[in-house]
Amino acid sequence: MSITTIEHFSNEIFYEIFEYFDAYAIFNEFSNLNNRFQLLLNSSLIRLKLDDNYFESKELLHNLRHQIISIHSFDENTTKIISTIKSNLSSFQSLQSLILYSIESDILSSFIHQLSSLPNFYSLTIDLCTDEQDHTNINQSIFNLPKLKYLKYRTCDNEDIDIVISLPIATTDQQKTSIEYFIMDHGCSIKDLFTLLSYTPNVRYLKFLNLIDIDNLNTIEPIKLINLTKLSMEISEMTFDEFEILIKKMGLNLKILSLDIRHDDMSYLNAKRWEDFLQENLLQLEKLYFKKTVYFSDDYETPMYLGEQNEFSSTFWLERRWIFKVENDSGHLVYSIQPYKKKWFEYNSESNQLLKSVEFEIVDVSPEHWVESIHISDHIYHALTITQIYHLQISTTISLEDLYKILLLLPDIETLTLFRLLFNNPTSISDEELQPLYLLFHENHFQKLSFSDVYQMADVHFLMLICFHVNHLHLHCKDYNHIESFVGLILSHVRSRTGSKLRLLSFTMLKFANDMIEFLTKIIKENKLLNDFIIEQVNNDVYIKWT
Repeated sequence: MSITTIEHFSNEIFYEIFEYFDAYAIFNEFSNLNNRFQLLLNSSLIRLKLDDNYFESKELLHNLRHQIISIHSFDENTTKIISTIKSNLSSFQSLQSLILYSIESDILSSFIHQLSSLPNFYSLTIDLCTDEQDHTNINQSIFNLPKLKYLKYRTCDNEDIDIVISLPIATTDQQKTSIEYFIMDHGCSIKDLFTLLSYTPNVRYLKFLNLIDIDNLNTIEPIKLINLTKLSMEISEMTFDEFEILIKKMGLNLKILSLDIRHDDMSYLNAKRWEDFLQENLLQLEKLYFKKTVYFSDDYETPMYLGEQNEFSSTFWLERRWIFKVENDSGHLVYSIQPYKKKWFEYNSESNQLLKSVEFEIVDVSPEHWVESIHISDHIYHALTITQIYHLQISTTISLEDLYKILLLLPDIETLTLFRLLFNNPTSISDEELQPLYLLFHENHFQKLSFSDVYQMADVHFLMLICFHVNHLHLHCKDYNHIESFVGLILSHVRSRTGSKLRLLSFTMLKFANDMIEFLTKIIKENKLLNDFIIEQVNNDVYIKWT
C-alpha cells in the first residue's frame, strides 16, 4: 500500500520523528488527534525529551516519567524537577541525560549520589549557583556515576570564581571514570586540572577556561591522554612559553585544537614559532581554530608585533589550508586562523590564490566610540605589522569619505565587500562625494566588489559608476524580481560602455529554485544583453560569465 497520508506511517517511523521534538510539543500536536495516537504516545516504546520551559511540562514529568530520557530544566524549576526525580527515582529508569541550570550546591551533592542507581544515565550538564570555592565533594560524587560519558560543569559568574578541588590523584582503575566529553566552564588551578584529568583517562573532547597558578606548571607530573582528539582552551593567564610546556605535559594525539587567547603575549602571533611547535608536538593535527584578541585602551599601551610580516601565508599554513583573518570589533582586534572555506570571490580561482587569502573584516569603523584615543587607522596599522591584507569586508554602514580613507591605507586590496553605504542624499550621489573614490577605483587594482544591501537610489547610482572598474560584481538579492532588475540594469549598462572590465556578475539568494539558470538565460537572450555567456549555480550563488 502506498503512503498517501501521515496516518499511514508505521509506529516505528513516528518513534523516530518524535526523537526530534520536545515532549510537550508532541503531546500538544498529536494527543487529541485520534485513538491511535493516544495509544502511541502512551506506549512504553516511545522515548521523550522534556524541556521544562513549557508550563505544562510539570504534569508531563509526573505522568510520563517511565518514558523520559532527557530533561532540560531552567532557573526556579530546577529544584522542583530534582525533588520529583528523587521521590520517584525508580520510575525514571529510562533517564539518560540531565541539563540543570541555576542549581544550588547543597541540593546537587545528594542528588548526584542517587543518580548512580539509574542504569542508562550517561550525560550531565550543570550550572551551579554558589559562592563556595571548594567543589571537591561534588566532583567526587560525579566521578562515582558509573556510566557517565558527557560532563559539562559550569559555575554562575564563572569568571569570578576559581574552583578548588582537593582530590588525590587517581591511581587505580576503580577511581577512573568512563567520561569521554569533559567541559569545564570555570577557572581552576593547573594542579587541579591535572588532578581531574587523572580521573578521566578516556576523555576524547576536553574544554577548559582560564588556568591559574601557572607558576606551578613545572612541578606538575606529565599525564598521557592518548584518546584525546579535540581540545578547546581559553587562555588569559598563560604565555606562549607556558602553553608549550602544558601541551607537552599532556601527551596528546590531537586532531582538532581550538584556542581563545586573551593574554597580551604577542608571541602567540609568531607563525614560524607555531609551525615549529606543531610539527614537533601535534603532527596529527587536522584542524586549528585560533583566536587572539588584542586589546586597545586609553590607559594601556597595546603591544605591537615585532616579527616578520606574512608568515601565516607560508607553505606550512597553505598546505593545511589554515587561513589567517583579522577582525575589529568593540574597539579591539581579533586575529584568527580557521580551516579554509570557499567564498564568493573565489569562483574559478586557482589554488595558488590561497597565498593572498588574508581578509580584514571591519565590524566597527569608529572604534573611538569605545576607546577615545583609538581610530580605525590604529587597527589597520597594527594588522599590517603582521600581514598584508588582500580582502576587505566592511560589515557595517560606512560613508564614502570613511571608505576612501580606509582604502588609502590598504593598497593591496583586491576584493571589497560592503554591507551598506551612507550618502548625504539617499536618492543621488554628488560628484564631490564620489570623485575621490571613483579615482581610487579607476587607478587601483580592485578586482571584485560585493554589495549586500542595495536599497536606495544612491546605491544603484554608485554601482552603475563603479562596476566598470571591477572584473566581478556580486550582489545579495531578496527574490527573483530583484535579480531580474539587476541583470537588466547592469548588463544593459555594461553593453553600452566601451572599455568596461566587468566580465562576471553573481548573486546570492537564500534559496534558488531549480529553474534559475533557465530563468536568467531567458532574460539575457530575450533582451539581447549578452552574446557569448555561461551561467553556473554553486550552492546559493549563481554566476553569469561572459567574454
